[in-house]
Amino acid sequence: MKTILVLVLFGFFVGCISNEKEVCRKGLSDNDYDFLKDVNRQSNRDYLETIVDFKQFGSYSKNKWLREPLNLNIFYGSLKAVGLQKFISKDEFNKPLFVDHWTETVWGNKSLNQILQDLISSYSDTTGVDKYYMEFWNRRKAENNEKVVYDIFRDIYISYNHEPITEEIGLVSNPKIVSLLEFEIKLKHSDSTNVKKITIAYFNYLKRIGLYSSANNLLRYEREVYYNSTKIWDRDYEELIKTIETDSVDCDTYWNWRENAKWFNEVYDYGP
Repeated sequence: MKTILVLVLFGFFVGCISNEKEVCRKGLSDNDYDFLKDVNRQSNRDYLETIVDFKQFGSYSKNKWLREPLNLNIFYGSLKAVGLQKFISKDEFNKPLFVDHWTETVWGNKSLNQILQDLISSYSDTTGVDKYYMEFWNRRKAENNEKVVYDIFRDIYISYNHEPITEEIGLVSNPKIVSLLEFEIKLKHSDSTNVKKITIAYFNYLKRIGLYSSANNLLRYEREVYYNSTKIWDRDYEELIKTIETDSVDCDTYWNWRENAKWFNEVYDYGP
């Protein structure tokens, strides 16, 4: 009888242990800067591909922050401060697009340069203009941002075609947006000789501006990209992550924290 009772108690104890949730560690949530509602990091860092994506080019979206004239100016000013050709090269700007899909549209087999020229010319003269361009400018007028959009298009065209600047459009920039974009460009062009240095500097910046979950995701992602599934951790990365992951939580909460990062929300690793 005693043996049976011991076995039952042992089984109950083991069962309690197995039902306990695994414990993970998380940190503070990312600060919710207004611009992060619409300014999103592109995980593949292929900016031409992103522009060509139909949902990003020509169709309606909910980007309310970016549709405000001042915010459009700030975002474009930030892009230009980093350097337009660091995102889209001159060759890419003049490369025919939509050669294998949406060929029946007004953009079929046209470059960004040609599409931009059509948008610029249709702003003030709609004679013989395709319906798409008229609808585009009607949407901008409804949002009261047509003038700043036109000015930005003209500035992009001048920048890529080296035309003389006839009028400054008074651009402003956001230092945080500039720094985030600069780090993305640096990582895009990094290699094994400098990726760690850039990643740690990027991590420190994200942490400094309160993007804690993004900082954590960055280190874990870059570690997996360069070290794959190996269990050998870079000691510097490991110590930096410990400065973020400070609170014991259940692992569902941990993953939710990581997936809800405001900037770097890419999750790619083998667990906490």
